[in-house]
Amino acid sequence: WQMACREEDIPNTGDYYTYDIVDDSIIVVRTASGEVKAFHNVCPHRGNRLAIGAGHVKRFRCSFHGWQFSLDGEPDYVVDREDWGSCLTEADISLVPVKVGQAGGWIYINMDPDSVSLKEWMGRAGEILSHYELDKMRYKWRQWAIYPCNWKTAIEAFLEPYHVAGTHTQLLAYGDYYAYSKQFGLHSVS
Repeated sequence: WQMACREEDIPNTGDYYTYDIVDDSIIVVRTASGEVKAFHNVCPHRGNRLAIGAGHVKRFRCSFHGWQFSLDGEPDYVVDREDWGSCLTEADISLVPVKVGQAGGWIYINMDPDSVSLKEWMGRAGEILSHYELDKMRYKWRQWAIYPCNWKTAIEAFLEPYHVAGTHTQLLAYGDYYAYSKQFGLHSVS
């Protein structure tokens, strides 16, 4: 499960946010029913990207052949659809869904259709974090950066102090350093 965006990034019907990681791109969208859905950001016909960045649409449109898709990922319009006969089913030409979960104001995505639910994956950590009312918090500012390294290593280094004693030994000259560590199912505090 990965944090894709905040709920307030897509407050209204048709608001979308693209989440890109390595070679994958995911569209997270607020549907007409108010539900949050996510799809692989690719036209099922020839693989063209459907959206870039964040914005608002009534439907997604492939700029290459003009195919259009509803906010629910269903095909709205296929150029010369009758030429295809019965060889194209709705399932063949619908956007490919990605699992979505919401917790603490965050929208999470998971590209593994067989994964456990977000709630199950968060386990005890989700229960502990719920007391902080993260859903009521808002961005003060955002910063995007590109690091030539494994993204998980970069994020972890900024989120946990456990590495300081081994990596930033120069700081140990200023006092005793201790970072509390504890395991919570699949997650840990360190």
